[in-house]
Amino acid sequence: MVKLAVVAAIAATTVTAKIASSVHRLLEVADSVDVVVEFKDGNTRALRSAKLELNSIQERGPRIAHLRSLLVKTMESSQNEALEVLASQPEAFSVRTKQFYISNTLFLYGANRKVLDKLAELDTVAVIRSPVAAHLPVSETNDVVVDLPVVLDNTTEATVEDIEWGVNRIGAPTVWASGNRGQGVVVGFLDSGAIATHEAIKANYRSTKGWFDPHRNLATPDDDIGHGTHVVGTAVGANGIGVAPDAQWIACRACKSEACPEDARSACAQFMLCPTDADGTNPECDLAPHVISNSWTHGVWSNEFQASVDAWRAAGIVPIFAVGNRGPNCGTVASPSDYKNVIAVGAVESDDKLCSGSARGAGHDGVRKPDVTAPGKDIRSAWNSGIPAYFTATGTSIATPHVTGTIALYLSKNKGATYDNVYSAITYMSVDTSGLTPERKNCGGLLDTGYPNNSYGWGRINAARALGVANNDPSNHS
Repeated sequence: MVKLAVVAAIAATTVTAKIASSVHRLLEVADSVDVVVEFKDGNTRALRSAKLELNSIQERGPRIAHLRSLLVKTMESSQNEALEVLASQPEAFSVRTKQFYISNTLFLYGANRKVLDKLAELDTVAVIRSPVAAHLPVSETNDVVVDLPVVLDNTTEATVEDIEWGVNRIGAPTVWASGNRGQGVVVGFLDSGAIATHEAIKANYRSTKGWFDPHRNLATPDDDIGHGTHVVGTAVGANGIGVAPDAQWIACRACKSEACPEDARSACAQFMLCPTDADGTNPECDLAPHVISNSWTHGVWSNEFQASVDAWRAAGIVPIFAVGNRGPNCGTVASPSDYKNVIAVGAVESDDKLCSGSARGAGHDGVRKPDVTAPGKDIRSAWNSGIPAYFTATGTSIATPHVTGTIALYLSKNKGATYDNVYSAITYMSVDTSGLTPERKNCGGLLDTGYPNNSYGWGRINAARALGVANNDPSNHS
């Protein structure tokens, strides 16, 4: 009897340990909670299989489709037992569920303690936790709209004077002069959405499986707050505001207002891996974007989005993230920008001085971040309030699409380039450093007078150098 009691106590402890302390605290004051169920090994089994099997598939679309099928199979084998438990428990009949194959997670809405205890007993269940919050930094002091909207005359051609200073500074017009404006590349955006009818971005919106809205289920692109429209404009907009104006774009509304809930971001991550119709049906993996721009951040370190990033990387998609605006102190870079397999972006002013709010590294586990910096101060781009409207904004979320657009230019010239190819091209092979203004700050053991460091990364990007057309580039300071 004593042995049985000990075994029962150990089992009860194991069940309790699988349920995160934050969930236990919520259940002390509420009868039911919303949770995320993670399963043993996550999506790693699928990604390991993909690493072995994808090399034999030459075409990009079928490669990603095969990856998707492996992820779906892993999800089904991991989660079926949990779904059976939910179906058999009267207490779970009112619980809503959402499955995400990209991360092998199961979201439960309105689950009580008894339901969670039953799930925690399953060997396949690893953790039951609260959803992780993320946000767009639109209300932070260093990433706000700093001008009233300016309605400009409709134009179809940008003169040198019309080109935004950031676009000019990184040498994008020099790349355009070589015949490369980003054609043939698709850029994805996880943000607040976008206004696809804006004059600066309407011509290159890819309407075929080009929009998904997990918040409001709208069938056409929309943007409540303008941030996403601004970001799209800086990366791929016309009329002098965008770095790669002939690249196509697609978008997913990961954020409603400033909040970017985990389930919406998971839905958007999955949509980007294999785009669908607006209702989530009919996936076509050959329509996946080549590069994805993310200007949202977690408030604290979290590996919640790592599985989605790993799936994107397995598909050959390049992920870009803003480091956030919690500077100037060291150790302030936000997740997911401090993941080791993403490109993290800080912000500089027009004199190449680091923006005060641009977050500094080192990141989690001492990883050096940011990777690069880009123009992020007083950047004019498209906005959502009136057509055509333009706003001026500041911050790392505004710097990030400059890098996204630069990568689109690079991929337009270098079809099939890998993440490593891209990383090399935009970092140590091409950055500007001579015009930067070190603060003599030592973050993470790296003094910012040497490069790479945890303030500027490798330096400020230079698209003309990255594309090998910098001979007559006015942005070339060295």
